[in-house]
Amino acid sequence: MENNNRNKMKRNLVKNLSVLLLLTGCTGQSNYEKAIADFVQTDKRGTWTDLQFKVIEMGEPTNITVKDSISILTEKFDAEKSKRLAMLNESIARNKKSMEKERFTSMKEFYQKLIDKNQVLVDSLTRTSVELPDAYKNAAETTVLAKEVTCKFTIVNPMLNNAKQEITENFILNAAGDKCYRRNSKKK
Repeated sequence: MENNNRNKMKRNLVKNLSVLLLLTGCTGQSNYEKAIADFVQTDKRGTWTDLQFKVIEMGEPTNITVKDSISILTEKFDAEKSKRLAMLNESIARNKKSMEKERFTSMKEFYQKLIDKNQVLVDSLTRTSVELPDAYKNAAETTVLAKEVTCKFTIVNPMLNNAKQEITENFILNAAGDKCYRRNSKKK
């Protein structure tokens, strides 16, 4: 009788451990899937529509750290700054050409004012640098802020006569992986 009880207890223990391992092994992926499914099926106004979302394939999530985020912010700032500087410098060059061709003093003064105004903007913009959020200043570079995951999925869109669509996109989720911030088309 005692042996029988021990065997039952062992079987129950093994069964419970198996269920626990199965559940814990799936929670990470299901968190990502749920966050992505909710995000894909919710419009900008917060209305959820059942699009029969099904994951075909999900890549391994990659961490986005404070260091990565600083790099992204810096690159974006520098690109915008370069674009703006190029526009201002082109305007200065164009106004200088117009001023050289001009015969009337009043028009030369007009062009000079435009050149001076744009030059002040160029000088000011040249001295600027990216301003990071305060939270980044004391954070370790390795602190995980978000996760990026590539997901291939299907949806059935009622707006397209219930046509099934297969889509591959990159998703940015919070560090825990349970909330999706945005999605981007997969770059090829």
